[in-house]
Amino acid sequence: MKPARLLLLAQAIATLNSFAAAQGEARPAQQVPADESGPVGDWRGDSVCVVRDSACRDEDSLYHVAKLAGKPGWFSMKLDKIVDGKPVTMGTTECSYDSAKRALTCEVPRGVFRFTIQANKMAGTMSLADGTLWRKITLSKSS
Repeated sequence: MKPARLLLLAQAIATLNSFAAAQGEARPAQQVPADESGPVGDWRGDSVCVVRDSACRDEDSLYHVAKLAGKPGWFSMKLDKIVDGKPVTMGTTECSYDSAKRALTCEVPRGVFRFTIQANKMAGTMSLADGTLWRKITLSKSS
C-alpha cells in the first residue's frame, strides 16, 4: 500500500474513533440505583438449631428490619422469638446489606447472622464466633 493511501486510511480510522468516542460521551450509561429496600419489613419464620445436644432451642422467630438513618447500606434488625403467642425481644443489631448479592450480614458478639433475600423469602444461618453452624433460619416477609 502506498504511503499516501496508508495515511488516508489512518486518518479515516482516527476520525471514526473520535466520532465513536463522542457518541459514547453524548449517551452516558444509565445507572440503576441499588435497591436497598429489600430487607425492610417484618420477617417471620423458623430458627432451627443445628447443634442438637446443646442449650439451643428451635424458635418461632419475628425479625424487624429498618434502614439506619445516615448509614447507606446499613440496617437495624430487632430479633424477637415468639413465646406463648407474644414476641420476646432477644436483641437488636446492625446489619450491612449488599444489594447486588441480596445479602444481609449481621455481626453479633456471639457470632454472625448471614441471610440471602429472594422476593419475600429470607434464608440464612447463625454461626458462632468459632465458625460452628448454630442455627438455620427461614423467614417470610409479613409486611
